[in-house]
Amino acid sequence: MKMNEFLAYYRIKFGFVFALLFIVMAKPGVIGMTIGIPIGIMGLLIRLWASGYIKKNKELSIDGPYSYTRNPLYLGSFFVGLGASIMGSCILFMIIFLAGFYFVYNSVIKEEEKRLIELFGGSFLDYKSKVPAFFPLLKPVKISRDFDLKLVVKHEEYNAWLGFSAIIILLYLKYHFHLFYVCPL
Repeated sequence: MKMNEFLAYYRIKFGFVFALLFIVMAKPGVIGMTIGIPIGIMGLLIRLWASGYIKKNKELSIDGPYSYTRNPLYLGSFFVGLGASIMGSCILFMIIFLAGFYFVYNSVIKEEEKRLIELFGGSFLDYKSKVPAFFPLLKPVKISRDFDLKLVVKHEEYNAWLGFSAIIILLYLKYHFHLFYVCPL
């Protein structure tokens, strides 16, 4: 198994490892929480918006947020993770998060693009030539069709909201009760 395939396949398991590392390293404070929560919520909103347009492996998603970036779900996940990292107020963990996100999702995107070329061929290659992989355009390439809330429910996007809420509660408890942390920076 190649490194890209390995990282793509095990990315969810890596997420749990990062979560455990985060719980141990986090030393939450008021400033970190005040800055991190809105960034995380912005990421959740991006994910919610993207979930209302994607029909995985059935049709090429090019509407809504997909007309700004080819990977709005990952962009949203980046902001959720960045927000959580900021809430944890541990510079070392922020560095670990940024490096880990880059390596894992760079590999995931490469693997998914191989699959999208197989599924959609020239349509995907044309889309790929117009829309960036991660950092969004300022102006959409295409006017969007309607957002579909049923797709959001189908993709169980509420789990991301529940997870982020759990992080906020956990960090509040760590802060309020002065629980342990292991963060040298």
